[in-house]
Amino acid sequence: MLTPGVANSAYFEHVFLARQMGVELVEGRDLICRDGVVAMRTTDGETRVDVVYRRLDDDYLDPLHFRPDSLLGCPGSSARRGRATWPIANAAGNGVADDKALYPHVPTFIDYYLGREAHLGQRADLQPGGP
Repeated sequence: MLTPGVANSAYFEHVFLARQMGVELVEGRDLICRDGVVAMRTTDGETRVDVVYRRLDDDYLDPLHFRPDSLLGCPGSSARRGRATWPIANAAGNGVADDKALYPHVPTFIDYYLGREAHLGQRADLQPGGP
């Protein structure tokens, strides 16, 4: 799990999630990207990373591809070479799915994409025109 670091207001959540999932919690400086392959620096040397679950904004993910002043992500985007950048579980640009304006429509998405009803209902105060 890629975190911006201890100065982030949600760092406690990143630690909790990483522990619950049984995965490493890393910062951008812990990762290396060479020839489209991501590796994590460890005391035993570099270890290949199969999937990155990022907990930082798109703009800070890779200073070679997005914001050049970012110190939070990992330099070495292979997108410039026309290949997939990283094995990211939540790829750049998917933040729109976490927009609270879409929450009332989640049951419709579930029905459309999964062909079934949502297990959990929606709170009335999240519905358009709700109390």
